[in-house]
Amino acid sequence: MNKHKFYQFVIPSVCASMVTGLYFVVDGIFVGRGVGSNGLGAINLAVPFICILTAVAMMIAMGGSTITSIFIGQGNEQKALRSFMNSIYLVLIFSAFMTVFSFLFSDQIARLLGARGDLLSLTSDYLRYYILFGIFFCMAMVLAAFVRNDGNPKLGLAGMAAGALSNVFLDWLFIFVFHMGIHGAAVASGLGQVISCMIMLPHFIHGKGRLKLKLLPIEQYYTSEILRRGIPELITQMSQPVTIFCYNLIVIRYLGNIGVSAFSVVCYLLTLVFSVFIGVSDGIQPLISRSAGEGKKELERCFLKKGIAVNFLLAFLLYAVLLLFGEPVIHIFNREPALVKLAGESLSVYGVSFLFAAVNMIFTTYHLASKRTFKALTIASLRSFIINVAFIFLMPAVFGRQALWTGIIAAECTVTFIAVLMMKKTSDSHTCSAAAAEN
Repeated sequence: MNKHKFYQFVIPSVCASMVTGLYFVVDGIFVGRGVGSNGLGAINLAVPFICILTAVAMMIAMGGSTITSIFIGQGNEQKALRSFMNSIYLVLIFSAFMTVFSFLFSDQIARLLGARGDLLSLTSDYLRYYILFGIFFCMAMVLAAFVRNDGNPKLGLAGMAAGALSNVFLDWLFIFVFHMGIHGAAVASGLGQVISCMIMLPHFIHGKGRLKLKLLPIEQYYTSEILRRGIPELITQMSQPVTIFCYNLIVIRYLGNIGVSAFSVVCYLLTLVFSVFIGVSDGIQPLISRSAGEGKKELERCFLKKGIAVNFLLAFLLYAVLLLFGEPVIHIFNREPALVKLAGESLSVYGVSFLFAAVNMIFTTYHLASKRTFKALTIASLRSFIINVAFIFLMPAVFGRQALWTGIIAAECTVTFIAVLMMKKTSDSHTCSAAAAEN
């Protein structure tokens, strides 16, 4: 593994992650045009629950692929295969349970998410149809992570791209031709993930890399390691749904239903923006994990620095694009003047947080991929549950409606400051260890 592999892994990973984000965005465009602002609001209310499903799948994917890649770096392919298969078992068990549970209790879940009145039935229906494909949604994410770690990031991109293109066509077909409304959007997304799985599975069925689907026992050591290593990723993935959920509560209080619909458009754009940052983070994970397995500390740091630089630059460029072309982009989803105005105002302020969030994601991935689980967990927890939540509620309470969108900026900036301090301590400890080794 060498530093020249960086873009070979990162570019396909970013593209695959953006394609995943497009599932949500394309649904928003078609629902906004074919169902209306209530449809947008309903999907936005469903997002936190769907993101929980995604977060657990990504916990298994990142936890499993991290230890698998470390075993490959150590030359222990048997342990790598066992960790891979135990990851597959875990995601199948979890997704099957969530599919049954969510289908049976979709009304109660919709109410818990804050859906009321006209939005209640729409949110419940979307969840019920969406979750029918829960196994495929979760499995596609896990397969993409392991394909990348098995040395074939382009196949992961191909699988996700094929699914996304299918989703676009099926959204149009189900919403505008068959007039299936919000149900059609959910089914289109699900069928797209089925196609993604069908493209990636042959890599493991036919053993085209080091990893192959093979009937092995479930082992507690591997399942516990997968979950332990993946917890920081779970919490990182929970950051966005927790933020959306908190903002939904605040926005509906200050701005009403039109505010929730406007924020839903912002969330669609945030999904696409954050998919870029996640793509860079996911792309450097196999590189850092393999370097850690091989004991190459300098190479680990090289990938960290490149990841921070690339993510920060992308954050700046994406924010600039949204500032310049925000209104035309919002029009793609909905043209109601009040909605466009509110969405534009919130996006221009919220976007500043991109600069800090992009860096925070890289720090979390670095610590996770190099087996510094506690540090990864600390940064992820601060972003997801502690500082973010505190600032989101505190800022408008103290400074009023005009400070509604500044809470996330203050939160991400604070986490970046803490992450840099933690990184400095890590560097100091490495220096001391090296000096002790020389003596």
